Amino acid sequence: MKAENECSEQNNNSKTLVKDYIVSRIWFYMILIVIIIALSGIKIFMIRENNKKTDDSIDKYFPAIKVIVQNGCGFAGVANNVKNSLSNHNIDVISVNNARKFVYDDTLIVVKHNDEDDLKRLKSTTGIENVIYAINENYLVPFIIIAGKDYQKYFYLIQ
Repeated sequence: MKAENECSEQNNNSKTLVKDYIVSRIWFYMILIVIIIALSGIKIFMIRENNKKTDDSIDKYFPAIKVIVQNGCGFAGVANNVKNSLSNHNIDVISVNNARKFVYDDTLIVVKHNDEDDLKRLKSTTGIENVIYAINENYLVPFIIIAGKDYQKYFYLIQ
């Protein structure tokens, strides 16, 4: 009987050891998976940040995009705020003035010179997607930015 109890205890001990081993392995693999996911996320973040730096540095090799900024919403100081927010983005604001009427709900780019490459850079830099073509190759600048009532979506206000 004593031998049976010892055998049963050894059997229980070995089952407990196997169970503990399996549980420890499960924890090990779960922690390993979490570490791999975290490292992957960090790597993706670093790649995105590196791409942003590359895009910004590439933009410096191109000539500044010349624009006129117009206040199309009628809020005081909007055009100057837009000008100030564009100053560090390789965009040269030639003049700031009011649009003919303050009826613009949406901010937009008016294309005067047909330069799709610069238009693409301007849209990428500002985030403005609304574009109107009013081609006049003799116009002073290739683009006019008209700040509508939604201008805060695109431009940081400098106080």
